[in-house]
Amino acid sequence: MAFSFELFIEAMLTPAMIRGAGIALVLTVLVFVISFFGCLPMALWLKSKKRTRNIPAKIYVWVFRAAPVILILLFVWNGSPQLFPALLKSDWFTPFVAATISLVLITIAYMAEIMRAALSSVAPGQAEAAQALGLRRFKTFRLVILPQALRIALPPMVNEFINVLKVTSLAYVISLREIMAVVNDSIAATFRFVEWYTAALVYYLLIVSLFMVLQGIVARRQSKADRA
Repeated sequence: MAFSFELFIEAMLTPAMIRGAGIALVLTVLVFVISFFGCLPMALWLKSKKRTRNIPAKIYVWVFRAAPVILILLFVWNGSPQLFPALLKSDWFTPFVAATISLVLITIAYMAEIMRAALSSVAPGQAEAAQALGLRRFKTFRLVILPQALRIALPPMVNEFINVLKVTSLAYVISLREIMAVVNDSIAATFRFVEWYTAALVYYLLIVSLFMVLQGIVARRQSKADRA
């Protein structure tokens, strides 16, 4: 059967597909924001010379970077109620919440390595100079080290945001009604693969392109600020 442009447009505009794209976008932003704040202490632990901090952080990063995303999703969604039976009676433990927890655990592991590398890239002399001027250790980190590290980390952070967006497509395995869940259900009903897959592809391309444009704007502003 030939490609049906009418079905493709219908797939793009169907309310379920639009809602699915919205869920994927909200999930991505939420996971990224939580992971950003979670990765900072993890990155500091990775850089720490204390074994009580460094070793647990390395084990965490190793486990959640090595484990398949689908396995973590299923473990949190199906395994958590077995370990904590009260979750079976909880209205708040939804597929969206389970997907958020799963992806945050994974994303922190990746973003912590990005932040660790960025923090290590800041010249040690910066901290020494700030402390010589009388700044305390926390203020030195907040006002001198962290801003420079964030500039270095921005490009890989945006790439990680895009990776999180793509990984949300796996959340259909725990019944989250994001883009791919809608696509799979629609294909089961219509047996039209290409039109629905193409519609999903267009949605992902649009969202990713939007954030790539935003990344370019931020990068240009940073470049102008550096020259100034």
